[in-house]
Amino acid sequence: MASKGLAQPLIRYITKKSYGTAVTPALKEARIQCTVLPSCTFVAALDNGSPVTRITVAFKAGSRYEPVTEPGISHVLRAAAGLTTAHCSQFLTARQLAQIGANVTASGDREFLYYTLETTGDHLGEAMDYFNNMISGQEFRPWELSDMAPKLRYDIASLSPQVRAVDLLHKAAFRRGLGNSLYCSPKRIGSYSSESLQHYASSSLTPNRCAITVVGDCQDKAVLLSQALRLPSSGAEACTEKTQYYGGEHRKETAGEVAHIAVALPGAASGTPQALAFAIAAKALGSGPVCKWGVDQSPLARAIGNIGPFAVAGFNASYSDAGLIGFVLSVPKDEAGVAVKAAANVLKGAKLNAKDIKAGKAALRNHILTEFENGTTSAESLAAQGLYTGIAKTSADLANDVNAISDNDVLSAVNSAASFKLSMAAVGNLAFVPFVDEL
Repeated sequence: MASKGLAQPLIRYITKKSYGTAVTPALKEARIQCTVLPSCTFVAALDNGSPVTRITVAFKAGSRYEPVTEPGISHVLRAAAGLTTAHCSQFLTARQLAQIGANVTASGDREFLYYTLETTGDHLGEAMDYFNNMISGQEFRPWELSDMAPKLRYDIASLSPQVRAVDLLHKAAFRRGLGNSLYCSPKRIGSYSSESLQHYASSSLTPNRCAITVVGDCQDKAVLLSQALRLPSSGAEACTEKTQYYGGEHRKETAGEVAHIAVALPGAASGTPQALAFAIAAKALGSGPVCKWGVDQSPLARAIGNIGPFAVAGFNASYSDAGLIGFVLSVPKDEAGVAVKAAANVLKGAKLNAKDIKAGKAALRNHILTEFENGTTSAESLAAQGLYTGIAKTSADLANDVNAISDNDVLSAVNSAASFKLSMAAVGNLAFVPFVDEL
């Protein structure tokens, strides 16, 4: 199953198979149906005429909700999707889903855990039965958990250094809660018991912490699945300490000749106008060259100048009660000091003009509309919106919201963040990387 390393709208770090859906006129006319059931489960549907139906069941079970004694358990829960359930074995589940051409993925971020089913409409009923068992019938048998160790090690070993830097950046910025890593420590692999996983699942995978979304079919399918799920009914509402931004630094030395640095200031909570303003600012800061082998003309790249090969991009991450706005930089170790100081000055100084902000708006609208062309991404996005705000918007509505943000809104948001301490995380050869208090 897949792992999601970065939260919206840093686009999620995700590795999974996805079906493509052609854009048809029906997509423009489709509207979202959404409601909240008596069980407090949010359900939504977008019937866009797609021949492939995608169902996402999301829970407030991300890494921020992990017990302090079990860090990394959400990673293990993601990886355990598809193991033997109370009704069928791991082999039977995989075989039957393959026979009908269905695909199930599990992914997650700091807030949510997502289970997503992809199948054609004529096999939806049968696929939903196995999908239901995978979510609400898990048994976490000890010998199967032991067999998962190589998979967990591969998940960790395959992380890119940029993702590692952003993961450490959250730790530096928030310490606990949102600062919890998306991945378990290699030293803790094999230490999670069946009882621990069962307790975490039974307390987190509950109806009042759940959202079910359907893309390619009607809302009745989401309601039907919510009624079929055998989830504990006594789960407590997700509650955590109020997130506090601290500002700090984490460094991890590794071999190589390149340094990967992530720097950020506090952003805004998801669903607020300020969050959109920060998202525009992140795009305005730069996202790399707009064409292959092209020259990066973003504010960050202009500030760094002609120092040799480097890559830099702004990012924004918004959560239920906090956020981050910053940049990720990969640069040869000898040039790291000059490059990171120049980029940090752009971030702190809010050196964005009207032309930069206009380009940022266009890039963000394009990103939103492009993401929604992917059925799986749109299903997970609708679920996240429902859990964040209690409503779900189409890509066109979100693009209109972006248009409503003024240049002054963007500059005010970035200026308000500049008064806080910087947070920084660095991975790689850090011989010439300055410390955060030197920026």
